[in-house]
Amino acid sequence: MLLASELLYLSLLRLNAINGARPVLIFLATIGAAFALCLAAYLLLERRRWGAAEWTLMIGGAILFRITLIPAGLPPDLTLREKFAAMSADWRGESVTYERFQLFDDDIWRYLWDAHVASAGTNVYASAPADSALDSLVSAGANARPDWETIRANINYADLRTIYPPLAQIVFRSAHWLAPGSVLAMKTVVIAFDLLAFGFLILTLAALDQPPARSILYAWNPLVIKVFAGSGHVDAVLVAALAATCYFLVRKKRTAASASLGLAIAAKIIPIVLLPFLLRRAGKWRTMLACMVALVCWLPYFGAGTRAFDSLLVFSEGWQFNGGVFRLLASVLAVFTFRPQLLARIICGGAIALLLLVLYRRDDRDPATFADFTVVTLGSILIFSPAVMSWYVTWLLPAGIIAWNRAAIFFSLAVCASFFVMVQGVEWPWALVLEYGALGGVICWEIFHNRFRLTGSEHQR
Repeated sequence: MLLASELLYLSLLRLNAINGARPVLIFLATIGAAFALCLAAYLLLERRRWGAAEWTLMIGGAILFRITLIPAGLPPDLTLREKFAAMSADWRGESVTYERFQLFDDDIWRYLWDAHVASAGTNVYASAPADSALDSLVSAGANARPDWETIRANINYADLRTIYPPLAQIVFRSAHWLAPGSVLAMKTVVIAFDLLAFGFLILTLAALDQPPARSILYAWNPLVIKVFAGSGHVDAVLVAALAATCYFLVRKKRTAASASLGLAIAAKIIPIVLLPFLLRRAGKWRTMLACMVALVCWLPYFGAGTRAFDSLLVFSEGWQFNGGVFRLLASVLAVFTFRPQLLARIICGGAIALLLLVLYRRDDRDPATFADFTVVTLGSILIFSPAVMSWYVTWLLPAGIIAWNRAAIFFSLAVCASFFVMVQGVEWPWALVLEYGALGGVICWEIFHNRFRLTGSEHQR
């Protein structure tokens, strides 16, 4: 299974990942086969007594698959030797050897540019990449190293200021310190956080005396490998911080858990909704510590004032992609109102607020259940969100595996239907029905299964 999975990831390096039916279908078929192998490996390992061989295969596969996908984004027709030469040139800043899209994603170019802007002593939240005020940061001449002009040109939505919070900016600077303008360096740093999350997951499962085989559902998860090793998304920092929070709470290390959640908020603002759950497990002062950690990360950027949140406001007010429930509501409301999307946002926001209130009231204060409330809270927000990027679902995985929430694990497969947008650049309603219909069915099964299991245990007592 490890060897078969490796062949699948190697085949992705030969895929010309451009818009069109054939590349997208090949990509989805490959990812689907990798998911099937991941599940089969879990089912096999679940029945075995774990020893050195099992650990070696699982961890070795996790590292191997990530290393394999690091070259994703290089021209697919390059030989293996040429790929190594291209990555070496990328690390040295001799040329931009990676193509704009890294398996259908191009966020990594903004990471490189933000780090470049920050290294020049400029506040990254003060100007958008396309602003003429930053023209001086682009070196003139064909032999400029790195080629910041090309990197700048590859940035998506270059007229918007960066949306990435301060901890993400610190990570960008770390990669810049390793090799300025290098896609390879950025992916290496991202994978380090990805594997850190994997390590915390293993430790948490051991602390809770849960089967270690469950960790392979993260280690070999094709979505995780694609979005972090293949595309270099910085969300790995958030995933690692949330995994660390779950672990430290299980081990009753409340101060460390508070600091970890503070870092999670500094990496992506959305975990701020988890503060009430931390409050009931770590107390008022440690919750304040989490807030202070997040604020300390923001201190270097206070000079930008409210401009630091401009792009976040644009995103929250108008962004829309792969929001199944939101899209359904907007379609129904279009019959009754001229502003269906605004009303759909209000209804979805109200539903999220109501769900959060119910979860807060049902919180049992047990440190071991923090993962349960984390995955349901963040999962509910995603389901009702107007924009659900595929990499967002990775936020749910460590907590979902710890809580054994199979719907969250299945979501990492279902969300891959969002890549059908790459066929013609439009969202297909049937793809949304497929994704969210299947997810809804698994959620209903999960609820029924848990209730049935609870009823059965009560009957036995």
